[in-house]
Amino acid sequence: MIKKTFPCLVLAITVSLSGCMTTFEKPRTFDQLGHFSSYPLNQSTFRVSFKTSPNMSYGTAQEITLLKAAQIAVQNGFGAFKVLNDPSNRNQPPRQTVVYPAPPPMFGGPYGFYRPGPGFGYGPWNEFPEVVNLDPTEVSYTIECYKEPENTPKDAFNAGLILQSLGAKYGVAPNGQVLPPIQPPQRHAPPK
Repeated sequence: MIKKTFPCLVLAITVSLSGCMTTFEKPRTFDQLGHFSSYPLNQSTFRVSFKTSPNMSYGTAQEITLLKAAQIAVQNGFGAFKVLNDPSNRNQPPRQTVVYPAPPPMFGGPYGFYRPGPGFGYGPWNEFPEVVNLDPTEVSYTIECYKEPENTPKDAFNAGLILQSLGAKYGVAPNGQVLPPIQPPQRHAPPK
């Protein structure tokens, strides 16, 4: 009896677990993380903006915009830049709301659909609220760039250092060029 049910049990578990396998999304380049825009305001001042989907955190969007500002500075021949403190830079994090999921409907009872109260009839994972971003994450900076180290203010960012430190994380070379994404290793079937 056990010899007959064991293979069926293994097959049932294998089939049920294969439905839970995760498919990974294709790696993206730096330019594919969101919508970038940059334009010069004069010969040494630029406006840099980054807009992405609501599921990216505001801190990550700020980091990517800072990296884009360093890329713009280096590609235009500057070594340092300063983020200007103008009113348009006072970005606010995206608006958020709290969503309370409804419990699943249960069939039965004399009145048709029956929904049990919180804590009764369904798991605790359905009782917790979820915070959802309503707006896409958007960050904009006005940067003033500097070529000579002696004219650079002390609170300016070193564009080359930012490209070296954050560039490796997001696939940007120290010269500002976007690198192709690293492809995951391909699995090959074992030889027969």
